[in-house]
Amino acid sequence: MIPDVEKHLSVAELTLVKKLGELAVAGGKEAWLVGGLVRDLLLGVGAGDLDVVVEGDGLEFARQASKELGANLIEYERFLTATLQFPDLSRVDIATARTETYENPGALPRVVRATVKDDMRRRDITINAMALSISGGRFGELFDPFGGASDIAGKTVRILHDRSFIDDPTRIIRAVRFEVRFGFNIEPHTLNLLRGAVAGGVFESISADRLREELFLIFTEPDPGAVFGRLAELGVLADIMPGVTAGSDLPRLLHDARLLTGLVEKGKEWDPAILGLLLLVRGITPDQSSRIVDRLKLNADGRRALSMARELPELAHMAENSPMSGLHGLLGDVPFEVKLAVLVMLEGETNRRRLIEYMRQGRETRPEMTGDDLMALGYVRGPILKKILDALLIEKLDGRVHTRAEEEDFVRSNFNPPDGEALA
Repeated sequence: MIPDVEKHLSVAELTLVKKLGELAVAGGKEAWLVGGLVRDLLLGVGAGDLDVVVEGDGLEFARQASKELGANLIEYERFLTATLQFPDLSRVDIATARTETYENPGALPRVVRATVKDDMRRRDITINAMALSISGGRFGELFDPFGGASDIAGKTVRILHDRSFIDDPTRIIRAVRFEVRFGFNIEPHTLNLLRGAVAGGVFESISADRLREELFLIFTEPDPGAVFGRLAELGVLADIMPGVTAGSDLPRLLHDARLLTGLVEKGKEWDPAILGLLLLVRGITPDQSSRIVDRLKLNADGRRALSMARELPELAHMAENSPMSGLHGLLGDVPFEVKLAVLVMLEGETNRRRLIEYMRQGRETRPEMTGDDLMALGYVRGPILKKILDALLIEKLDGRVHTRAEEEDFVRSNFNPPDGEALA
């Protein structure tokens, strides 16, 4: 039994879990909480997502639960899984207890119904291969066929079988994530199998989508820099991204990124994973950047941002002590993730504050006067209008003009209509 289960779940979660257990019993099925939630309950670090495994027809159970509980249902028949989406936006993932076979290394698995023990056997590491009964009188009973609780006590990361990393190379990345997150150690046999799989080129078989997803998940970890450092130490990073080294300052940069982006974030304008990737690969050559973009199959926005990775150190250097107008000329047209990366790499509080101010307001600054206003003053249509408006923008960014009247005074003092020649 896991002690104090009820203390780690909210009232709403506990009510829902017990209701699902009752529905399972009424339908003659066994239901279990599985995954990270069970692991985290044993670690005492709170509860994660609600994932339920059902012995029997999980899709049928999910359909019944959807009707009884008033939840929207999304089914994934190929994988024998479903999601219950509730009006308050909470969700429960329900899966049929299943086993998996891999037609070739790195491929998506073929799944068939099985027992809960078989379902545990298909998972990545022992601490993720435990289940907690929610059925009737067995509520709170721990099912731990592979010693996950013992490995938690021993702070150990251990895979379930010797072909685990070959069947699914993403398990290598997950093993390292959990090792770093919890301060555990990958046990020697698992470590030997990991190194052997990497040396054997196991990542060559994995799709770009799955590799990208696992790498991007690293940036959601409490200390992503330490995870990348460990991947580099084990030779994984060099295998996935040749020429990339994590660097001793990566943890600090990624830590600063989390602090600083909160000061300038605007909606969904940027992708935190692309920012993290930029900080990881900063300064790499165009050829290296191109290979990474192709390996991960980044979208157009990601490609554009990564194409500037080599320039990041120089951009950060040029941004030092630069006025607002200089920042606009330097960074006005670059992707937002690049602006953020430069902010993180900048030295000095004053420099960072100036760039934050530019990113908050300055990059949207425009003169009050328009081309039509300039023509009404006698200036002719043509390149001179852009020249004057660009000059006005510089004055406004650097705080030398503020009002419409000050803009007109600046224009009249510096440009002669109608030829638009700048005054001496």
